[in-house]
Amino acid sequence: CFLTGETLRHMSRHRETFASRKMTSLSRGEDEEERKTRVANAVPKTWLEKTALSVSDDAFSKRLFVRCYASHLEIENNENVRDWMYALTETNMREMYEQTWGWNSLEKRRELSDQNAKFVLVFTREMKRGEEGKEAKVALNTTDEDEDEEKPVAFAHYRFEVDDDDVASVYIYELQVEQTMKRSGLGRVLMRACEKIGCALGLKHAALTVLKTNQAARSFYAKIGYEETDHAPVDAHYVIMRKRI
Repeated sequence: CFLTGETLRHMSRHRETFASRKMTSLSRGEDEEERKTRVANAVPKTWLEKTALSVSDDAFSKRLFVRCYASHLEIENNENVRDWMYALTETNMREMYEQTWGWNSLEKRRELSDQNAKFVLVFTREMKRGEEGKEAKVALNTTDEDEDEEKPVAFAHYRFEVDDDDVASVYIYELQVEQTMKRSGLGRVLMRACEKIGCALGLKHAALTVLKTNQAARSFYAKIGYEETDHAPVDAHYVIMRKRI
């Protein structure tokens, strides 16, 4: 996969910095940027979904739709979606990770289960086929529309955070697309959805982390307006990119 946000290591390396910032914040009181992230984290799922849909209506066919998950608990309660997200990330990224800092299954699962994690997913609706579908239709007295199966094909994992410049931002941790849906525009739609959510909440930046060796991803993000910053250590395997929204 060429779309990703390899952020967990970046956050780990900067843990002491963030912890120090938090202690400073507690001693001086919450500032405006921190207030923005707190308010953003409390926004309900319905609002997130409505905002995300506002950028996808003209880009999606009748068989594609967006669904938002406002907290990690919603994902934990949906094992099929949770396991699919992990499996897709591993399929797309494991080889690239192993060429740099290594793949850690437990860390990646923890990242997806973080208490501040939020998600935008794209699903397809596919008609059931064969005799089993017909029998189910008769037994349940359903319509053809009821028989549609939902299948996830792409997702973005994002969080609301105060960035390294002390600015409230929407941070895209992961952007993954199924191989069969590459070059279909889903990556752009998901990025626009995250940006629109952040902008509507008054956040100034969208940011992400990408491996230096992932040239295709760096090119993609540059094309949609992201610029590389100097926030990452010089010897790091990754760069941090940011866009004003």
